[in-house]
Amino acid sequence: MLSAASVNDIELKAAFLQARDARQHLLGATLTSAQSTHKATVLFLGTNIPGPDKFRPGSTALIQHAVVSLQAAIGLEMLHADSDLLGPFRMAVAQASPEAVKAVAMAVETDLPAARLLDIDVYRSDGTQVDRAAVQAPARPCLLCAEPAGACIRLGRHAAIELREVVDQHLRPWVPGIPSTTPGKLALALVQGALQELQVTPKPGLVDGLDSGSHRDLTYINMEASAGLLSIYFDEILRSFSQQRPLQDFVQAGRDAEGRMVHAIQANAHKGYIFLSGLVLLALCECQGDLTRLRSTISQLATRFFTQFDPPGGNTVRHRQAVGGIQAEAQQGLPAIFECGVPRYLEALNAGWHREDAAFYLMAMLMQTVEDTTAIQRCGPEGLQRVKRDGRRLQHLLESRQCPKAWLSELNLDYQRLGLTMGGVADCMALTFALTAPRP
Repeated sequence: MLSAASVNDIELKAAFLQARDARQHLLGATLTSAQSTHKATVLFLGTNIPGPDKFRPGSTALIQHAVVSLQAAIGLEMLHADSDLLGPFRMAVAQASPEAVKAVAMAVETDLPAARLLDIDVYRSDGTQVDRAAVQAPARPCLLCAEPAGACIRLGRHAAIELREVVDQHLRPWVPGIPSTTPGKLALALVQGALQELQVTPKPGLVDGLDSGSHRDLTYINMEASAGLLSIYFDEILRSFSQQRPLQDFVQAGRDAEGRMVHAIQANAHKGYIFLSGLVLLALCECQGDLTRLRSTISQLATRFFTQFDPPGGNTVRHRQAVGGIQAEAQQGLPAIFECGVPRYLEALNAGWHREDAAFYLMAMLMQTVEDTTAIQRCGPEGLQRVKRDGRRLQHLLESRQCPKAWLSELNLDYQRLGLTMGGVADCMALTFALTAPRP
């Protein structure tokens, strides 16, 4: 019997083949159209990112850079702009000769380090490709060494992690970032982020617009009421900071917020979010809105908190299961949010995805990243592994441009049967929505 991982690998390989076939079909239709409209050249712009994860943050902006460069040099008529399991891609036609277009395309592919990840294929209208050999150009070198890339791929000369590191290094300047903000604006966005997370439906094991997931003590209405109370807490943080109050007062403000929540709805709805959102808001106050210092300030504040005060829950699980949980996440400057959630969510939006699909994509990536102690509390280490595995499946569905709602609804029933949930994922989704919200 095949393991779940083996089944996922087989399904992923089949999905990659389907994506390649779909691209080839689209290319064929474009070539036919180019012949009928007397366009000399067809261009297919994609990326050559190694490994199964092709939709890396920054790749959409990099392709758009290539489009702008080509447009300025030769003029393009854009026909298709989309993304799939193989990453973002564009298709265009040009009046310039295929050989002239290929020369410009090769210049674009080498005009800056990240452009090495571009793959610009040039075709004559009869379907023949103008490759590098046709214009007496050498094969493209490997990402890590001077050898031809094709030979390194065939021989497996380099480890996947080495290739991924160099890819992300090249793409880093192109990764979308958090829009500038002020503490007052962020306070408003943090309330809206909690409400936006609640509205994402369906969410396995979590409260959403359909049901209460695996939380029998919660409802959509009382979760909404709990989120509405957060503004009082954020106002207290802003006021205490303006008065230069000690850390103890901010901790007490968090405890008061938890008390209001329990008094209002008789349940623990946003306990983790109260800690994380308050930490981020106070850090933004302390670094005076300088986003380059935000993560380091979060890390410093978290270290002070965990040194002086009791952690906000999950301590027993963290020690028993040897996971870092919310404490490690906070002391490291929230990598799940700043290195995964924010760039992945913004990448999906920049690629033109519908906001709902982008939200599901954010959930998929956080499911694979967050050390969710609520999942472990409910179902042990196996529960966390199940969440990670389901996150990978959701990622592949979305990158294959398939609607995931029916599958997520079935998954929710399964999580309810198991009692499985993922509160940490929900908190990180809400924070990501807040940090990336358009600023008024």
